Amino acid sequence: MNPFYFGPSERPLFGLYTQGRSNGTSTTPDAGRGVLLCYPVGSEYLRAHRAFRQLNTLLNRAGIHVLRFDYSCTGDSGGAGDEADFDQWIEDVDWALDELMDTAGLEELDLIGLRWGATLAALAARERDEVRHMILWDPIVDGSAYFNEVLPDPPGDCTVGIEGYPFSAALRERMGSVDLRAELGTRSPQRTSVIGAEDDPRFTSLAAALESRGDAVDYEVVPSPGSWAVADPFGDALIPQDIIRSIVDRLATRGG
Repeated sequence: MNPFYFGPSERPLFGLYTQGRSNGTSTTPDAGRGVLLCYPVGSEYLRAHRAFRQLNTLLNRAGIHVLRFDYSCTGDSGGAGDEADFDQWIEDVDWALDELMDTAGLEELDLIGLRWGATLAALAARERDEVRHMILWDPIVDGSAYFNEVLPDPPGDCTVGIEGYPFSAALRERMGSVDLRAELGTRSPQRTSVIGAEDDPRFTSLAAALESRGDAVDYEVVPSPGSWAVADPFGDALIPQDIIRSIVDRLATRGG
């Protein structure tokens, strides 16, 4: 595991890079495969940490290099929490894509995002030709609907804490304006997978929007007794093994 900082000097991004192995014991990496993992934001970042760590490990065992990182103003990256900017987060994904390709010597890679991380991944991929397979796990399709769920009583023009994490009025307004179905852009990965823990009509409509522009897309519902979104009594989240296995199976072969 290689922890390091990358990106612009005024807001360095913290990343963890791990090399893929050709099998469970070999230390010889497969130079042709790489995956960028995009975390969710806020309290969902913490709840997803164990699931992402296991996903990272299994991808490495399948011979795939992995980079996971913190967006600016989150985690161990530069910037104060109340200064977070959604469009900056999209640029952070761009920085991370470049960093993974440079570090692993790749010409193309795969992209996995969870919740807002899936949304950021999809928005960043609009400007990229190098993304081979994009996996959107429980993506936030409608930003307005998201805030109606987590913040039913809007506080007005001020910074508010959502489960202990600051969201400024400007950040909430920008995130709330997102409709992923209408913001897909013109560039497409070779394949996009939409994976949900339940059959959400927003996921179905996103898959339909992707298909309508001619994308190669699949949509799968993978029910799981272990949810990244539900914390146990000790504050740790359960690990959705079936979803993780489904993701790894998609990428474990070069044709996936």
